[in-house]
Amino acid sequence: MSIQFSIEPSLFKNQYQEKQPLLMRSAASIENFSWRDVNEIFSRCDVDSKDFKISYNGIRPKHEYVESYLDIGTLRHRLVKPVVYDLLRKGATLIANKITNEPRIYEFSRAIAQYTGRRIVSSAYAAFGTKDSYRCHWDTRDVFAIQIIGRKRWILYEPSLDLPLYTQQSRDYEHLHPCPSAVYMDTVLEPGDVLYIPRGWWHNPLPLGGGTFHLALGTFPAYAIDYLSWIVAQMQNFLSARKALVDPRPDSELMDELTKDLSSLIMDPKSYAKFIDEYIGATRIDTPLAIDIFGNTQIDAISDSTSLRIATQTPHHGLANRYIIANGTKINLSEQSMMLITTIIEKPGITVGNLKYHYPDFDGNKVTKLITDLCHHDIIEIMPE
Repeated sequence: MSIQFSIEPSLFKNQYQEKQPLLMRSAASIENFSWRDVNEIFSRCDVDSKDFKISYNGIRPKHEYVESYLDIGTLRHRLVKPVVYDLLRKGATLIANKITNEPRIYEFSRAIAQYTGRRIVSSAYAAFGTKDSYRCHWDTRDVFAIQIIGRKRWILYEPSLDLPLYTQQSRDYEHLHPCPSAVYMDTVLEPGDVLYIPRGWWHNPLPLGGGTFHLALGTFPAYAIDYLSWIVAQMQNFLSARKALVDPRPDSELMDELTKDLSSLIMDPKSYAKFIDEYIGATRIDTPLAIDIFGNTQIDAISDSTSLRIATQTPHHGLANRYIIANGTKINLSEQSMMLITTIIEKPGITVGNLKYHYPDFDGNKVTKLITDLCHHDIIEIMPE
């Protein structure tokens, strides 16, 4: 599973990201992705979770299609399959949000994470009728829609509220910011097509019958409001923020003092750098488990044929200051390790053997040991074969 993006990341960031939609025909590699895979993905979901839904004339209540039962003393939940099948035949859409640990979806997610430098949340939608899953709406996150099976029509309209946050859902704001009447884009996605939809853009995806399955991969960056929230938490270090408000009227002298302290903290490059470090440090990548290698006492090092990738969505962050943050771990880089890490970033999928070939003056055994240690500590990811 991979995506061949039609434009370079820098061009995407400057011209499209949070600005306008982008349609990329036949960009996703979806060979051998079948309904069997789809069935298995939905089967492995937690059907009792609020992230698993069936949409048909609104979101259906759980008790209609999920049953609870005791399995040797353990409470479990399962789909009532006849009900699910009947709803799908009537035009319902089966929805799974926040999907994790699905290898076939993971590679798409990682590709978009590398492309955008953002966190990714994966969702899946399956339908067999011609009824839309939701009426026309906007999302509060940028979305990459990847058509996997079948076809789907997408109608897009320009934003009526620019860059809405997660607290600004279209259902709550459409009376103030209604959907425009002029259509911006009306297109049909075929298998392998990728459609980028910036947050705030109205859209209505319509199944065309015959069965459709698509992924919606949402991107989540740090927003300015996140920085402000973080800054406010740091304000306790200033006397102005610790003073009591005793007068019912604003204390102009205190407000001036607060404003100056807040402004100085917001504009401080060290504060901003610390916030970004903490934000990236809180990000986790669900790298594949490798107990056969790192849990095996008979294996001391990974093989030269092992393909590598940095386990972070922002691999270039910190390099200028000779450090990297991956899966919550910050490591300082020596000159040699800096060169090795940079090469892995620039050539994701490079093998250990090719990495050593790239640096013939380096001690090959030391390179292997370093890379093995970094893989062991989840800094470098071993890519699937």
